[in-house]
Amino acid sequence: MDAVSRLAGRVCVVNGAASTIGQAIAERFAREGATVVGADKDAHAVGELAVHADLAEESQVASMYEQVVARYGRLDVIYNNMGLMDRSDRSALDTSLDTWRRVYDANLTSVFLCCKHGIKHLLATSPAGGSVINAASFLAEIGAATAQMGYASAKAAVVQLSRDLGVHLARSGVRVNAVLFGPIDTPAQRAVFGKNPGALEKRLVHWPMGRFGTLDEAAGTVAFLASDDAGFITAAAVPLDGGITAAFTVPE
Repeated sequence: MDAVSRLAGRVCVVNGAASTIGQAIAERFAREGATVVGADKDAHAVGELAVHADLAEESQVASMYEQVVARYGRLDVIYNNMGLMDRSDRSALDTSLDTWRRVYDANLTSVFLCCKHGIKHLLATSPAGGSVINAASFLAEIGAATAQMGYASAKAAVVQLSRDLGVHLARSGVRVNAVLFGPIDTPAQRAVFGKNPGALEKRLVHWPMGRFGTLDEAAGTVAFLASDDAGFITAAAVPLDGGITAAFTVPE
């Protein structure tokens, strides 16, 4: 489907741009007319301006936004795509403090810092306003016996941070929402299931749509939230999970 130019003239920062989903969303923003800045600690070439920054380090985050505004004179959209699933992150009874802190820095502290230092530029842009979209997970909404508890609880905190900021800023023109990602079809996601024969089949039973979400569906949802079409949506946790969190399913 051809994208419309809903983001024409807007400067959009994609944090965590080096991932497959980050790249797909940056490309969708660009197709909708945006000037895109990609930021990540990993080497990448995403966006008209590609910035190398550790998004869990406050000074680097603040500097990145200042660089963007100095170059383009404004900031309109922030998409925080950061996330880390660590194999050492298991039950809270078994996870080390070092792993817990690493997972929280990657999944929550980075989002906090990107909101803290980015939103002030949204408020300073004339007219003040814009959209912040934070990547969370359907695991933030459910209990899962096999979940990585550091990751799931950090993503739940991202949802609450988004709600609080959305309410706090509701009359400023800045909207803040979270996206509850379910299984999106990426090489990394496929690789997780590929290492455990039968793991995907066991899970498909509980996925109402019986399939992965596509990159186009993920990018389209985020682009919608970035645009004025979502102008009356804030402080929301938008499910992008094919109905997983809304259904109880059993094998036929």
